[in-house]
Amino acid sequence: MKESSTDDFDVLFVKKRTGVKYFAIIFGLIILTLTSVYAYLSIGSVRDRMELAHSTADATMQINPSLLNLLKEKAWIESRLQMASRDSIGLAIDLERHTIQLELKGVVIMSSKIRDYSTSGFFKKMDGNVYFSMFGTPLTIEKFISTIEKNPLRVVHAPKDTIAAAAAIDAAIKKDSLLDENVFWTVKLDRDIDLDIQGIDSVAEAKSKYKLGKGFEFERNLKNIISSFEHIMNFKKPVYTPEILISIPENDAKAILRALPRKPLVTIRI
Repeated sequence: MKESSTDDFDVLFVKKRTGVKYFAIIFGLIILTLTSVYAYLSIGSVRDRMELAHSTADATMQINPSLLNLLKEKAWIESRLQMASRDSIGLAIDLERHTIQLELKGVVIMSSKIRDYSTSGFFKKMDGNVYFSMFGTPLTIEKFISTIEKNPLRVVHAPKDTIAAAAAIDAAIKKDSLLDENVFWTVKLDRDIDLDIQGIDSVAEAKSKYKLGKGFEFERNLKNIISSFEHIMNFKKPVYTPEILISIPENDAKAILRALPRKPLVTIRI
């Protein structure tokens, strides 16, 4: 009788282990299938984006690949000249020289050193025609999204006496000393490009700020993943937007954001 009970227990254990094995295999196949579909649709999305860029570019110019650097210099100068013709502040970004600066009528009014940057592979695959079409004239910022207020307003009541004034100053100093902001802002450019500016004081700090469940960058990437997943479930190609991510000192990131007008022009050299 005992042997029969032991045999039944062993049979149940084997069945349970076999069921878990089958479940793991099926789950793995589902993940593999979704990953394959995602890769296929994502590649197709990038290809469609490049085809669109080629269709809007002036294909009549025959650009020698050896002259690409000269073409980039030409696009940079012409774009800045057009931006200088405006009576408002513009943003000039030179990734080759690691600088980002505010300009007014061609005069640099503020300059910051780019500590680190990254760009989508899309920009590395552009030929001369596409590059000049993309960056030969100024781009326009259509939308701001940021972790800090662009134009902060604060109502300050006059203190009743010197004691109240001193207390208000001490409170403001204490508040500023304890302030730990995550300075990150992204803009949508009119040629379907995302420009992201991150405020950091070191490259190590930039890496440490990207934490699971925390930070503006994580939330933005999570939204993109969810959006891509929804497209995949409907067997549609995910929306692909080329991206430029730049890291500069925090104070400079704040100053540049708050100095820019509502729809400023932007010139970029990659």
